[in-house]
Amino acid sequence: MRVTPRNVTGLVDGLEADGLVARAAHPTDRRATLVSLTPRGAEVAAAMRRDQDGFAQLLFRDVSARELDAFVTMLDRILGRIGELMLPATGTAHGAG
Repeated sequence: MRVTPRNVTGLVDGLEADGLVARAAHPTDRRATLVSLTPRGAEVAAAMRRDQDGFAQLLFRDVSARELDAFVTMLDRILGRIGELMLPATGTAHGAG
């Protein structure tokens, strides 16, 4: 996902401040911290999933199963190509810079 540990820490800090996640010490690894959804966080995540599913149903309601399969196949190819074009170490495209 090309996210630095510092970015993740900031995101978790914000989620924790909003009461959506809780941190706990890892039971066997002192260096690790476990992050889990709070009950409120689970409710928010479930609501977001419902909203996302509802939007997808609206967006694709007139699309046949065959058309959807073709769309997913093409999207997988495009995303695979994007992945191939990205340099893992720098996150820049081949040929850039």
